[in-house]
Amino acid sequence: MNVGDDLELQSAYLSALLEHSPIAIVSLDSDHNVQACNPAFEKLFKYTRAELMNGSLEQMIASQDSVPEAVDIWRRVVQGEKVFACSKRKRKDGTLFDVEIHGIPLMVRGRLKRVYGIYHDISEQKKAETSLRRLSASLLHVQDEERRRIARNLHETTIQTLVALTMNLSQLKAMIGPAGPGLENLIADTVALAEHSVREVRTVSHLLHPPLLDDVGLASAIRWYVRGFEQRSGIRVTLDMPALLTRMPQELETTLFRILQEALTNIHRHSGSPTADIQIKYNPEQVVLEVRDGGRGMPSEFTSHTIVDLGIGILGMRERIKQLNGQLEILSSERGTLLWVSLPMPRDPS
Repeated sequence: MNVGDDLELQSAYLSALLEHSPIAIVSLDSDHNVQACNPAFEKLFKYTRAELMNGSLEQMIASQDSVPEAVDIWRRVVQGEKVFACSKRKRKDGTLFDVEIHGIPLMVRGRLKRVYGIYHDISEQKKAETSLRRLSASLLHVQDEERRRIARNLHETTIQTLVALTMNLSQLKAMIGPAGPGLENLIADTVALAEHSVREVRTVSHLLHPPLLDDVGLASAIRWYVRGFEQRSGIRVTLDMPALLTRMPQELETTLFRILQEALTNIHRHSGSPTADIQIKYNPEQVVLEVRDGGRGMPSEFTSHTIVDLGIGILGMRERIKQLNGQLEILSSERGTLLWVSLPMPRDPS
C-alpha cells in the first residue's frame, strides 16, 4: 500500500468514525468557526450541518451566562491544553441542558490546525443527582428528628421510670428497717445500679440530641459535649469559640454539632492523638469550624476525592455540608489531621 492509499484509508476511517459515533463531535478552525460536525451533534443541538458550517459556535450554543466560560475554555484549548468541563449549553430552540465538554487541540508541528469539541448530554444524570441529594437531605432530616424523638422519650419516660425505681427502693429499705447485712447490701447494690442506669440513659439521651442545642444554642451544647468527651476518652481538648456565639437556624446548628461530634469520634477511634483542638469563627457571611489532632494521620491513599471511603461518618458530613452549600476540606499527614468546614450564614430576608 502506497502513502496515498494509506492516507485515503485513514481519512475514510476517521470520517466513518465521526459519522457513526453516538457522541456529539464538532471540528473548529483556529477562528472558532465550525468546519465539520457529525449527525450526533446535529441531533443534540437541533441545528443542521448547513446551519452550523462556518458559523461561530459560541453564538449558536452558548447561553449568555456561559459565554465567559466558553471563551475561557477556547483560550485554553488554542494554547494547546486539553480541557474537560461540565456546563450548560443551549439548543437551537433556546432550551438549556447540562453537558460534559471535552476540548481537544490538534497541533501539527507546534501549530494549531483544528480544535475538536466533544459534547455529552448529562441532563438525566444531573436530574438523578438532584433527586439523590433531595433524598439524602430528607433522610438526614428524618434521622435528626428520630434522634430528637428518641432522646425526648428517654428523658420523659425511661429516665423518670428509673428515678421512680430508685425512690421506691429507698422507701423499701426504710420500711424493712434493720435487716441482715445480706439484704441491706442487696438493696444498696440495687439502688446503686438504678442510679447508674439513670446516668447512663441520660448520657445516651443527650448524645442522641442534647436538649441544650434546642433550648440554649450551639455554644452551650458544644461546651457540654466537649467536657463529656474529655472524660470518656481521656483526650485533652482545647476549645476556641466566641464567648457569645449568635443563635443560628436549627438546621445549621444541628449540622455543626453533628460534624463536631463525628470529628471527635474519629479522633478517638482512629488517630491515636492525645489532644484535639477546636476553633469556631463566624461573621455575618459564614461560620467556620476547624478540628485538628496530632495523631498518626490518614493513610496516604485517601485523597480529598476518596476520603468518603473511610466511612459513612465522613460521607454523612459531606452530605450535610452539601445541603447547606458549604465546603469541607480534610488535610492529613503523619503529624495529624485538620478538618475544615465553612458554612454560609443565611441572609436576612428583609
